[in-house]
Amino acid sequence: MRTARPGNISSLRVAALASLMLAVASAGAAGDPGLRVQEMYVRSIAKAPPAGKRQRFDFLVFYASGAAYRGDASFFANESLSKDRLGTYQSVGDDIRISWPASKTEVMRRRGERLSGAAGTRWQRLPKVNGLQLQGIYAIAAGSAEPVWIDFGSDTTFWDQGVIRHAANLQVLERGVPAPQGGGGTYSLDEYTLTLSYAGGPAAKMFFCILPGEKDLARPKRLVISTYLFELKQ
Repeated sequence: MRTARPGNISSLRVAALASLMLAVASAGAAGDPGLRVQEMYVRSIAKAPPAGKRQRFDFLVFYASGAAYRGDASFFANESLSKDRLGTYQSVGDDIRISWPASKTEVMRRRGERLSGAAGTRWQRLPKVNGLQLQGIYAIAAGSAEPVWIDFGSDTTFWDQGVIRHAANLQVLERGVPAPQGGGGTYSLDEYTLTLSYAGGPAAKMFFCILPGEKDLARPKRLVISTYLFELKQ
């Protein structure tokens, strides 16, 4: 893992980090190895939300550039950033030292696929899914006014209803093309980015991850698209 020097983070430094990380989220790193995600973890949450309520996750992201981010998946949807969630990290052996704004330092210990931090917080590493071919129909777990689902085929084709407009909250795609309410095409997975390429139209990119503990990555029981939890239906 590449390292970054710890220390105070100025407002200019935070702004630069924000610009860098938004470029990662929106452009999928554009092939620059320094912008790639080195490791990503999700915090273990024992308490489930009430029925019909949206499940939220806390992510910890280490970039090859030395940047660090902690927060929910709204960051990957290009929403507003909280500056206190951006920092830099240094990895020494099994320890990861993270420097947050206001001279706050946090030390975490790596234990296999897990990280342990202060106050007993525990994090689990998310698997990278480059080129993975999924198979199954997934529906949004939280209650929604309209059906939201996506059918992944092992031949990299898909058919969906409402994923772009409701889950990814995109109204307009590339070149000003209105986001479709649903449709079909082909999909691809690159680390933590899902790309949906609609037949005859532009592509849409969004955050994607498979939660830890899944035995069959091609047919996981739960996955996250944009900022929403989806569950396998069939």
